[in-house]
Amino acid sequence: METLKSGEYYGITKKAINIGGISLYEQQYAPLSSSPLHYHQREHFCFALKGAFHEIDQKDDLLIDEGQLLIYPKNREHKTVIRENARSGLFVEFDTLWLEKLKDAKITFGNFSVINNQHISHLFFRIANEFRKPGNASNLLLEGLILESVVELSRRDLGEKKLVPYQVKKIRSLLQESYAEKWTLDNLATQLNFHPVYLNKLFKQYFGKTIHLYLEDLRIERVCDKLKTTNEPITNIAFECGFNDASHLCKVFAKRKGVRLMEYKMMA
Repeated sequence: METLKSGEYYGITKKAINIGGISLYEQQYAPLSSSPLHYHQREHFCFALKGAFHEIDQKDDLLIDEGQLLIYPKNREHKTVIRENARSGLFVEFDTLWLEKLKDAKITFGNFSVINNQHISHLFFRIANEFRKPGNASNLLLEGLILESVVELSRRDLGEKKLVPYQVKKIRSLLQESYAEKWTLDNLATQLNFHPVYLNKLFKQYFGKTIHLYLEDLRIERVCDKLKTTNEPITNIAFECGFNDASHLCKVFAKRKGVRLMEYKMMA
């Protein structure tokens, strides 16, 4: 497995600078590309400037949309899968002194954490704009914006004790127990007398992905289990796991796992 040192990232580096112990890198990635399994020796932030991507480790498959911030732990095995559109991201690394400041501010890097917060998103877009087109005293402004974003992250983490609403828990339970059902956003929302758009937004707020993607992930994981433990025909597995047919399953599998289904079956 490849180990990426400080400042090393996949993709094409468009620009890189260091300001008082904070390093910024803008990376660009081709659509429908993926990285091999790897881990980073340095914890860092990644802000999605354009496009969406998945970070996949042994526990989670996180979808990070444009305008969201991902907090990366160090030494955590994972792979990155880019979706249909080209992706660009702003990576922010901190030296040891800065990491101690972040620790004091209760910002932890123990797990992959997706931050979906409008104020933080606005700050990071400002950081990216100043980084790309610096003006007078640009370094001071960049350091100030990063400090402000750190404060916002600290206050957000301290101020939010996320208690998942029972309605959202109920939807998750329904999906987990009956993942092969032909669920739609409308019929799930009807059960709770919620507007479909609001329910989807609420679900994503607490679980980091839309209902559709969450259900898709559940189905794919069940497919993986069957590929590892049975010799059932792919067509049977597709129907049993909620897919329309084998072709539909293969298409979704490749998109979500970054590898073709038959290749995965051979490795399983």
